[in-house]
Amino acid sequence: MAKQLEEQSMYEQYDLDHDGVVSDAEIERAREIRQFEDQSRKHMAQLRIARWAMIGGGLFTVMLFMPFIPDERIKLLSGVSDIFFITIAGIVGSYMGVSAWMSRK
Repeated sequence: MAKQLEEQSMYEQYDLDHDGVVSDAEIERAREIRQFEDQSRKHMAQLRIARWAMIGGGLFTVMLFMPFIPDERIKLLSGVSDIFFITIAGIVGSYMGVSAWMSRK
């Protein structure tokens, strides 16, 4: 069923063929486009989180090998670093697993 648009209607964006009438197919297509855009934004946010986790882990590792950090400080950080690396591995692994799972859907 077609819906006739008023002048400068807020639903004008759904009129894909610009004929002044919004059909059910155009509304459904606009809904699919919006869902795809939302999924894409969510995926990009997850990718940024995983990337920054990996960068943070790399920087932390490099900092531990710097000559200006005393050995005593590194020994104190050993307990925290174990948890830190496990957390980063969990974040990156979760991202990769969910990405692989979603690509099968």
